[in-house]
This record gives sequence, structure tokens and C-alpha cells, in this order.
Amino acid sequence: MIAGPIETARLSLEPLQVSDAADMISVLADDALYEYTGGEPATLDVLTQRYRNQTAGSGLPDELWCNWIIRGMDDRRAVGFVQATVHGSSADIAWLVGVQDQGRGIATEAAAALTQWLVAKGVRRLEAHIHPSHAASQAVARRAGLLPTAAFDSDGEEIWAASFDV
Repeated sequence: MIAGPIETARLSLEPLQVSDAADMISVLADDALYEYTGGEPATLDVLTQRYRNQTAGSGLPDELWCNWIIRGMDDRRAVGFVQATVHGSSADIAWLVGVQDQGRGIATEAAAALTQWLVAKGVRRLEAHIHPSHAASQAVARRAGLLPTAAFDSDGEEIWAASFDV
């Protein structure tokens, strides 16, 4: 499974490239993005290295890393990312939209497109790990078809999941 481009009515999800770090540095610069996940905005050098690592993949034969930059269809401006870590017919998914573009349905549209793409590629179970107080991410997950499982990971995030039939 190779992460190809995904398009929606308003968005273009483009496979991650190392050069995307320059566009994403401002998207990821707001401290508010790290309220639930911890951490802090990365420098350009750190983000470039992170993207270099992500595009290289996990190195494990049974684990595939798929990463996309979310861009507006009209202006091609980077507004966030979606990602999936695929293990056979299961995938952990995540999304992030920069603060200046939140509240416009971008995360919902991108997560739904990612879900559809993964299911079309044979993924039958999706999971997302969401902080129990992060109502916006919970709403995105619900709109993508995921439901809370009442199970929590080691970071205290609730696992949201969905299963899809063939």
C-alpha cells in the first residue's frame, strides 16, 4: 500500500515529503496545538528530521507509515496533516489542523477521506487515540465513524475504533 494523493471537494491530501517541513512550520507553531498531546512547536531542523524519518518508514516489514499534508484545493496552502500506521488490516489514524484553520470542518473532511481511502485499500479496523477532554477530536472521530471503546492507552488517551466489513 503506497500513500497516494487523496482529494475531496475542498482539500488535497498529498503524500508527505521532507520539503513540506517549510510549509508546515507555521501551521504547527501555535502552543495551543499541544494542549492535549504535550510537547511544543518544533524548529525547522527538528521538523525536517521528523519528516525525513516518517518518509523513510518504520523499517518493520509488517508496519506501514502513511502520512499526508492537508492542503486547500484552491490555494494549495498547508493547513494540517493526517496519518495512518497500518498493520495488516488494521490502522491507527491521527489528524491535526492548524489553529488558524480550525472550526471549518477541515479535520472532519480529511479524516473521512482518509478513512474511505484506507477501507478501499483493505483496512478493516481503525483506531484513534484521543484525550478524554478533547471534544473537537472526539467530534471528528465520531463523524469518521469511530466510537469510544472505554479502553485507554498508556498515555491516558481513550481508544476510539470502527470496524468495516468487506
